[in-house]
Order: sequence, then C-alpha cells, then structure tokens
Amino acid sequence: MHLVEFSLTKPSGAPDAAADAVLRALWEACESGDGLEHLRVHTGRSGARGVAFLLAPDAAGAVARCRELCGRALTRSAGLAGWELARPTTV
Repeated sequence: MHLVEFSLTKPSGAPDAAADAVLRALWEACESGDGLEHLRVHTGRSGARGVAFLLAPDAAGAVARCRELCGRALTRSAGLAGWELARPTTV
C-alpha cells in the first residue's frame, strides 16, 4: 500500500467546500482499478489537501492512480467546478 499526498485548489471567490463533500466526490469518482483503501481530506480557504492510501505495484503507479481519481472527481462533481489538481503533479 502506498500513501500519496494530494492538493486541490479552488477558484478565487468560489464558495468553500466542506471536507465531507470533497470526500464524497472522491469516493463517487472511485473505480475498481484505483486500488483506493482510505482517504483523509482537510479543507480550507484555498481548497483541499489530503492523503490517499492506494494499492499499487509501486509508488509511481499509486501517484498515477491518485491523479486519475482526483481528475475524475473534479470533472464529475458540480460542487468542485473550476477546482484544479495542484499535486501530485508528476508521476
């Protein structure tokens, strides 16, 4: 299992999002191949930061899975419209 830190930034002037709303968006975007075991999220004025515990063959694979999961959540969740993935930025 690998731990991957991530952060999401929200657009200037966008309303704050509660941590449970961000968690819900991430879990709803989760697919069986993601290997997601656990999530923790903290929200603030600039967006959210968190950690994902993922099953993956190596650290690079876990980072790639985290990026894909966050990307799907940002695309699918109306509550996160305009938000962006700030990290992890590379595999």
